[in-house]
Amino acid sequence: MFRLDWFRKDPSEKYRMGCGSSFDASDGPRTVVVFGSTGLLGGAIARRLLQEPFLYKVRCVTRRSSGEKARELAEHGAVIVNADLGETKSLEKALEGADIMFLTTHYWEEKNKEKEVIKGLNAIDAAIQCGVKHIIFNGSENVKKIIGKECNHLDSKSAIEEYIREVGNTTGINFTILRLPFWLENFYSVFKPHKLKHAVYAVALPLEGSELDVMSVEDVGEIVASILRRPRQYYGKTLNLSVESLSMENIVDTFNRHFDNRKFTDPKIRIKDMEKFQFPGSKDLAAMFEFYQSGQAVRDIKLTRKLNPHALTFDRWLSENRDKVEEALREAN
Repeated sequence: MFRLDWFRKDPSEKYRMGCGSSFDASDGPRTVVVFGSTGLLGGAIARRLLQEPFLYKVRCVTRRSSGEKARELAEHGAVIVNADLGETKSLEKALEGADIMFLTTHYWEEKNKEKEVIKGLNAIDAAIQCGVKHIIFNGSENVKKIIGKECNHLDSKSAIEEYIREVGNTTGINFTILRLPFWLENFYSVFKPHKLKHAVYAVALPLEGSELDVMSVEDVGEIVASILRRPRQYYGKTLNLSVESLSMENIVDTFNRHFDNRKFTDPKIRIKDMEKFQFPGSKDLAAMFEFYQSGQAVRDIKLTRKLNPHALTFDRWLSENRDKVEEALREAN
């Protein structure tokens, strides 16, 4: 069994040797450190906060500061910092003097749950050490506990959540947990429609009559900005986000409305079919969809709309991202 105490013997230890924080020392912009800033989620948050330079100094953490995405963020005012979640000293340097940390961890890079958890705990420990006042974390429910099957990329985030709550109770650090639904961006990446024959594509999601909560990852940026405008309202809270809930019929019909030169179908794929696929992570993804089907992935559309009134529906998102989906379909040929 995977246990947090394998990695942190005593999360209640006091962190006496802080790096120092500017939170109480200045009435100027708050410094926000964004992890995953060259990825979809962290990038969306960094770009949104960079729009308000009088409110936020955005520090983007990356291991590839010379990359194109890092350069683009720098051109818009971000401070680019080299750090690695596996290296504590680099994390403390990245977080020195920061007020807020947005943390997202990435399972699929190494496909190792234990490593992802350790990296997340490293960032949390460094944030506490440096006197960061507010952690916002991309978390998840414990899928193994709910459906009895391993879902490594979500269970790892649940373990990190648990640690945040423990150290929040013992150190007083403020935290907000975000639980996100299925990303619409998956439709031009991991779950892009695949070609069956000329101009006919299958949207292969194992929903089996259930509905899927969705939103665009780009819209999470505005949600984080809303949280930071009134942070005390969201301290200690878990925010379960979704813009809308869609059936396979809704999804296929929307694709067909936007691409009149193609035909999209529902192949009625099942959980047990996905479990048998041979690509790495197929069982984790099957467990994710079984969790979605279970009805235990409770999401709050009303709250999401409150935090971001302009969040895109699937129909609007597809209209605005047709070119990206079109490119993905060409690659599927």
